[in-house]
Amino acid sequence: MSKAMHFFDPTQACLYTRSLNGEPIEWSVNALADLFYQLQQPEYTDKSMAQAYALLQQELQQVQQHYATVIMPEYSPAKLAALQVAKITPFPEPLCSAANLNTCLQQTTIVLATQPQWLQNISPAVASQSFIATQLLRLFLQLTRNNAQGIALPQAYQAMLLAQGITMPSLHSYNLSQQLELPADLLKFATVQLALAKFPRVFLPEILGFTLAYCQLPTLVEVAFPQQQLVDTFWQQRQDLLQQQIAPLLRCSTAYLDLFPQQSQLLWQRMQKGFYLYQLQMQGGHTQVHAILQKPFDRQQAVAKLLQHKVIAAMGHHQKIQLAGRSLEQWFSGLPDNTADFLQALMQSAYVDKQQPANSRLLQLFAFNGPMFGVLDQAEQDTLLGWLQEGIATPTTTHIEPIITSKASSVAQNIPSQNFKKLSTRELYYYLVNADLFPEALPTAKAKVRKLLFACRLFNPLPFKHYSHQQFDAYIKNIYQSEVASYQPLQGAPKISKAAYIWGFEQIAPLILIDGSWIQNSLALQDVTPEISDILFATYCDEVGNGQLAQNHPYIFQQLLDSLAIQVPPAYSQEFIEHKGFINSAFDMPVFMLALASFSVEFLPELLGLNMAIELSGLGKSYLRLVDDWNYWGIDPSIAKIHISIDNYASGHTFLAKKSIQIYMDDLQQSTSNTTILDSHWRRIYSGYAALRFVGGRFKFGLPFAYFVYKFKSKHGLE
Repeated sequence: MSKAMHFFDPTQACLYTRSLNGEPIEWSVNALADLFYQLQQPEYTDKSMAQAYALLQQELQQVQQHYATVIMPEYSPAKLAALQVAKITPFPEPLCSAANLNTCLQQTTIVLATQPQWLQNISPAVASQSFIATQLLRLFLQLTRNNAQGIALPQAYQAMLLAQGITMPSLHSYNLSQQLELPADLLKFATVQLALAKFPRVFLPEILGFTLAYCQLPTLVEVAFPQQQLVDTFWQQRQDLLQQQIAPLLRCSTAYLDLFPQQSQLLWQRMQKGFYLYQLQMQGGHTQVHAILQKPFDRQQAVAKLLQHKVIAAMGHHQKIQLAGRSLEQWFSGLPDNTADFLQALMQSAYVDKQQPANSRLLQLFAFNGPMFGVLDQAEQDTLLGWLQEGIATPTTTHIEPIITSKASSVAQNIPSQNFKKLSTRELYYYLVNADLFPEALPTAKAKVRKLLFACRLFNPLPFKHYSHQQFDAYIKNIYQSEVASYQPLQGAPKISKAAYIWGFEQIAPLILIDGSWIQNSLALQDVTPEISDILFATYCDEVGNGQLAQNHPYIFQQLLDSLAIQVPPAYSQEFIEHKGFINSAFDMPVFMLALASFSVEFLPELLGLNMAIELSGLGKSYLRLVDDWNYWGIDPSIAKIHISIDNYASGHTFLAKKSIQIYMDDLQQSTSNTTILDSHWRRIYSGYAALRFVGGRFKFGLPFAYFVYKFKSKHGLE
């Protein structure tokens, strides 16, 4: 990686793709469902990225085949501005019934609920200063969090569904991904969107084009149904909000292409492929929904699929029950080959009331107080009832539709030539700030976190054994008040010289240039604990400026370095870890934060504790004294002052960090009253809290000696 290389330099894609090889695989509905699930689980990152890459390459090859004649080879800003999506044909009027609208809403939920998640990783802390990351983060926040209209599209979409009597499915649920009735093309559409999120650099040109098409095109529902049927305000709000993003997105895309003039033609073609990739997914989804609405609902097929989905859990529980001379266990073991015979036998059994199907014993088994209550949800029970009502007189032959497969690019990865287990902490820093290019380094990072947390638990006793809000609040409040009370305004000259501060700024660069990194993956917590996820992600966005460069903490610190003529390479570069000005321990805490962030779900209690310690450390004596000292020496104190204000105890990051822990423990106490479990989670939280001091101890206590050595070498010309 050259010194001049930009974080989003397209040549960096080879750092990821060079490790890929293997035999082509077949993409089945089940394979797509597995990938859809794994892409939302941090523990599968290393495995899922190779498969996601293969899926995207396959779909881009399809784009090349379908749109080769319209992809323009030569770039110009005018051509970019003129790029327009093709209209998709609406459904014929007979299909546009209220019932079909409800079906369409249900079928397309998986697509709309994953939009625009491909942008959620676009601004990691290490790159958050760049214009591209800043602009795309702002766009993401405009669509999902905060905007002038006060509309958050995910919440507005969910409210619209609820108004239609549709409950938003849990996208992170393994059960959702394994539902065999998920339409293949719509599942692929959603999976492509999640796959792009894993490659903010490798596929950035495609992401820019994909986002432009997304902003221009209405949803599948709006394409298919006339506007007068879409009475909810969500639809117009969404269109207006997306239209407002087109101009800034075009400016961002132009800036990206201008950054790399020698590659602009190739990047322009890739951007168009991303643009048409979105349209290809839309067209496939539109065709599939149209086919679903045209085809009469086959309840026999639906029950057959439901049976396939549930039978694994049913095995071993029905040895004594007979049906048409065979035990249920025998029937189950023969599925799916004997599906038609089994359903016919069930329809002819005493479990079905042929006069009043709604009173059938079969349905009562799944009702409240029935032996299988909870096995089927209400929608599944309705499907079963519909099958009984339709099929009593003339049961039909069941045919399970074959799974449609298509060849994918190779997905297997070579065993990495780099032995990540032997990396120094300094070397691991490089791979973790570039984890989107080197996911194979993550297992080493996890092992390092576990080792450090084990030591932290060993050497840091709890301040109190059993957690309670009162004790925890008093503990944090006491620390805060003690820190504030111990502050004394500067009298005379500071004890620390200006030269020492300047040298110290260089040493903390690996930490502050990735400020916020410990919670940069907090959106991965959305399904586990949405309230905590929202708090942590909002805190992260504050750290990186909420799309405003002037408020970005790494940028403010970079301005400080520049004002003092402190030159360090970009933090994401190989040259950064090779910079001789850093002491080795300067990387201890940054690597711990990056590693913990990579597994935010698995190490959530520890992450909450670390977050509490970091935010609390910005208040009181230490930072107030820094401001005094730096003002005395004529050093800009902005980086310290912004932490004092934004981390405030009353309502700032410290308050939110404390609230997150309280929410976590409240949720835990609602799920269990087991004192041992509660104590173990409190132990984990406190281990994360103590880790700031423990993991950073080598750096803190070694800093004065390292500065003494630096001065000695400088004085005697030994550098």
